[in-house]
Amino acid sequence: MNSEKQNEHFLSLYFKNEANVRAFVRNGIQNYHDVAEIMQASTIVAWNKFKELDEPEKNFGKWFCVIARYEIMRFRRDKARDRLILDEPLLEKILNEGMSEYDQRKETMEYLKSCIEKLKPSSRQLLEIAYDSETAINDFAKRMNKKANAVYQSLRRIRILVAECMEQKIYKA
Repeated sequence: MNSEKQNEHFLSLYFKNEANVRAFVRNGIQNYHDVAEIMQASTIVAWNKFKELDEPEKNFGKWFCVIARYEIMRFRRDKARDRLILDEPLLEKILNEGMSEYDQRKETMEYLKSCIEKLKPSSRQLLEIAYDSETAINDFAKRMNKKANAVYQSLRRIRILVAECMEQKIYKA
């Protein structure tokens, strides 16, 4: 595979698995900024070692989690003087459970994506602003000439719809 195709393949697999790997990293690291640092370091290692991965379509997510696991351990060694770091055996247990839950998390994320895709475009936009944007709900409400309370109520109704959809999908599985 030529270099450009390999880069495209990596990026495609990365974006399919990034949310699940990030959730795995959050199992061992609670600070948002530390998670971002570990994700960045893990991505660089994965990018550099991608050529070595057998069956990328099948193994990428778990392989990326293994890389993230080593980056978490490296990060912990670097921060070992901090009193708020979990002890090694406890972190190992948490990370092992995170690896075993990877497939379930991936499936749950697919259900969530499917449920969100069923929403009206305006509802999807509101969810995106609420969860993926740096825009405050109050600012968004002002731009839309709505009261913030009305926007929060809309968000509540959307969350209920998504939760009901998720419950149906999980119970069917």
